[in-house]
Amino acid sequence: MQKWAGHASGAAPPRTHPEAQPRQRSQPGEASPSPPPPPPTVTSSVMPKHEFTVDMTCEGCSSAVTRVLNKLGGVQFEIDLPSKKVSIESEHSVDTLLETLRKTGKTVTHLGPS
Repeated sequence: MQKWAGHASGAAPPRTHPEAQPRQRSQPGEASPSPPPPPPTVTSSVMPKHEFTVDMTCEGCSSAVTRVLNKLGGVQFEIDLPSKKVSIESEHSVDTLLETLRKTGKTVTHLGPS
C-alpha cells in the first residue's frame, strides 16, 4: 500500500477539476450575491386565426373539410355550415390552408385574419 506524503490518514489527496474556481465568500458588510433569476414563464403561443368561405351545401361537404384539415394536422378549426365559413387557427401559411381546403373540390375564398 502506498502512502501519500503530507496526509496522515494515508488517503489520496482530494481531486479538483482544473477549471474549478474557488468560491468567494462575502465579507462582513458586503452584499451577498443576488439569487438566480426565475425561470422564464412559458406562455402558450397564440396561433394566427384565419377565416375562409367554402362553398359547402351539406354535411358531406362539411365532412370533406374536416377530413382534409385533420389530414394536414397542426390546425384547430370551426365549421359554420349555414354561413359557409371555416375559421382555422394554425401556424401553416394562408396558401397552405387554401390549397388544403381546395382539395375538397369546393370553391374557397380567404376572408382574412379573424
